[in-house]
Amino acid sequence: MYLLVYKFGGSSVADAAGLRRAAGQLAAAAAKGYRLIAVVSAQGKTTDRLLQTATALTLHPSCRETDQLLATGEQASAALLAMTLQETGLPAISLTGWQAGIHTDGNHAAAEITAIHRRRILRELEAGRIVVTAGFQGVTRCGDITTLGRGGSDTTAVALAAAFDACGCRICTDVDGVYDHDPRLAPESRRYDRIGYDEMLEMAEQGARVLHPRSVSLAQKYRVPLTVLRTGAETPCTVVGRPERRHHSLAADTVFLFR
Repeated sequence: MYLLVYKFGGSSVADAAGLRRAAGQLAAAAAKGYRLIAVVSAQGKTTDRLLQTATALTLHPSCRETDQLLATGEQASAALLAMTLQETGLPAISLTGWQAGIHTDGNHAAAEITAIHRRRILRELEAGRIVVTAGFQGVTRCGDITTLGRGGSDTTAVALAAAFDACGCRICTDVDGVYDHDPRLAPESRRYDRIGYDEMLEMAEQGARVLHPRSVSLAQKYRVPLTVLRTGAETPCTVVGRPERRHHSLAADTVFLFR
């Protein structure tokens, strides 16, 4: 199958209008013959609000319960985007991190993905559904929910693209690519049409917010083609690392281990 992974950040799915833009973008890709996995962040400031509620109740919330709480934000976004797609007539299903087979170590609030069990997602894709996966989360061998820390949804999207040998991973944000300076602060900033993994990693480590360093490192390691673009528009954009290539996924019904 020809497979693309899309990732939509919190600002991209913050309201009904944003959800419809994301759904329209997925519908256009589906019309071109792609099978699709969409990874979503929590809506807007949801994570901050959840943390504020927790700290109003206790000054020392446990790491485990904090992960249980924060994971609900991405789950809500996934369900809402799946509903939006269904309303337009597209078959879609939302999955939590653990339903999607994303396994992690036990490091709460900063977990690492150790493996992706591909069976469930492959079954949904083969049934013709768009799979909407909650980013930022996974499950330990003991069955506990963990979160991946800052940039976790980017990392989830790249990991899924690697595990399923996707044609590419498209990171949808509120800017139309990677710039040499923040375009919201410096109007004269220049957008890169293409940038290498190493250069992107250096920019991310220096504070560029468009991609998290972990996601760039993972993309480089597994040679995942990345594209950064604005939600609702496929161009202009910035290609990070390798350009996308239209090829059949080699994913098998087995476990993909991250080493």
